[in-house]
Amino acid sequence: MNELDTIAARLRGGTALAELLDAGFAAFEVIRLVARAGEDLAPELFAAFITAAGTAVEGRNALDGAPSLPPATRPPPTITMSPAVGADEIADELAALAALLAQRLAEAGAQAVGEGDRAACQHATCAAADIHRLLAPGPR
Repeated sequence: MNELDTIAARLRGGTALAELLDAGFAAFEVIRLVARAGEDLAPELFAAFITAAGTAVEGRNALDGAPSLPPATRPPPTITMSPAVGADEIADELAALAALLAQRLAEAGAQAVGEGDRAACQHATCAAADIHRLLAPGPR
């Protein structure tokens, strides 16, 4: 899924707080879209995908309240799902993205000067970590 690679590159490349907040917001939206698209692929992962999608909304909304989040200048993310990609692979890729997202948001929160930005990053970091725990490889 190119969308996951693209957003991961944005997260890795961001250095300024505003860039990280913007990339984080987009990452949560991509996670939501991919999780929703994957929820019917494997009944045993339905609950994990639907919960991850809801948690992604919480993380995205937390970042939406960050004072340093720049106004949206990019079109909303879209996804293209390949029928060859299985639910386990989707879960693994989302878990990896969520782990990167949690790390980068924790770093963003550490550099934030304002309390509103720090609180938004902290809440969003927790959401990303929750998504990682839900979808991380292991017994499913």
